[in-house]
Amino acid sequence: MKRAIERRWRDSASLIVLAKRNVDAISKSNTDACNYDILLQTRTHNASFSNSVVFPGGVTEEADASDHWLPLFTNFGYTKRDFEALHRPGSPANPIFKDDPVRRHIALRISAIRETFEELGLLICSTEHKNNKPDIWSGILSNVDTKHWQSKISKNPSELFNLCKEYNCYPDIWSLHYWSNWLSPVTLPKRFDTAFYVAAVKDKPANIQSSNEVVKVEWDHPINLLERNTKGEVILHPPQGYELSRFSHITDLGKLISFARNITSQGNELIFPIPIRAKDGYVFLLPGDHLYPANVDYNAQIITKDKTTKELRDTTKTLHRLEIAGSERLIVVHNYTPKNHINMGNQIKSVNITIHQ
Repeated sequence: MKRAIERRWRDSASLIVLAKRNVDAISKSNTDACNYDILLQTRTHNASFSNSVVFPGGVTEEADASDHWLPLFTNFGYTKRDFEALHRPGSPANPIFKDDPVRRHIALRISAIRETFEELGLLICSTEHKNNKPDIWSGILSNVDTKHWQSKISKNPSELFNLCKEYNCYPDIWSLHYWSNWLSPVTLPKRFDTAFYVAAVKDKPANIQSSNEVVKVEWDHPINLLERNTKGEVILHPPQGYELSRFSHITDLGKLISFARNITSQGNELIFPIPIRAKDGYVFLLPGDHLYPANVDYNAQIITKDKTTKELRDTTKTLHRLEIAGSERLIVVHNYTPKNHINMGNQIKSVNITIHQ
């Protein structure tokens, strides 16, 4: 891997927050209906990923990896074994977790929690001792002076630790389950290596206080979001469009969280889209595609092919790619089985994704 050479991106973490849907919103006649919603926000025009619907999150900070956190967790009953459970020995570790996967998972989970609070005022923290923690739900601390602490933490990320000391709580990192890792393609002006985590809250918080970088906050289920996206009602970037497609294959919240808990320490493939400029548009190769290189250069120039996007398909081989041609935006999967993740089967799915070219 050439990640250490000319590194042109920043590490970041994103949190996919799920909550049980109101039973009145689910048709009793439709047993396949999705019974959970996902928390999404729309960024302002001058923020990163402007005017697009994204999961809360942002770049990591040194304070997220501070040694102060470990004694705090220990005070609430967490042990070395709990820390080590975040990454199974022998599991693949993507570059964002290299050198010390356990410590990196701790820091990135704290990043995701901190950024979610900064952006939405939703504080995924707990005051419960480990022995009293519920199996599924993330803790939410609601009795804080949200605007005051949002301002302080935004100016100085280390203030999250001071908040935890004042309210005798800790970031509820064990309720976050590692989901995926995306590295922005070379076509993006700003690039991020992002670890995505999944968490479930028992009740949707009533008072979300978004920052000035967020113009809209909403809850919706993945199937409806994809339908709205196809109609052009919401703008999605590739990670959001792809992950929502994955979520749509598990419509029960309990089963989804159980699946996420099972894969969280096992690791999975780094999703780094590699662009090919075709005659009629672009193909973005994803890991496992038969054209995906064995040795990846994360800063390579765009490849050009004298074929159309459809001509570059070969259904006798493995396909795992995004295609952009004219008004078509497609996820194409054929004969692809992911490592430690949801198998979406063979599909050519329309997803209205936005990609900088």
